[in-house]
Amino acid sequence: MFIETSSPRRPGDSARLISPRINGASPMCMTFWYHMYGPHVKALNVYLAQNTTLGPAVWTKAGNQANAWRVGNVQITGGSASAQVTNVSYVCY
Repeated sequence: MFIETSSPRRPGDSARLISPRINGASPMCMTFWYHMYGPHVKALNVYLAQNTTLGPAVWTKAGNQANAWRVGNVQITGGSASAQVTNVSYVCY
């Protein structure tokens, strides 16, 4: 997924990627790559949702992270029947 953070974006714009339901009964790790470069990047947050309830961010980065691709990892502890990974990406200043 890609969202341009400079013009024509406006403050508060965001993009959202929602995974299919996953079996959350067993622990697992989600690995992803991100690139957050420039003065207009605000934050990248990863959330877990169970049913329709969005939990707090389980991973977050804020601001300019340099002109490089970086890897992120989220541990999903397990114990629930199913969950969705919700990734709210690049909220703009």
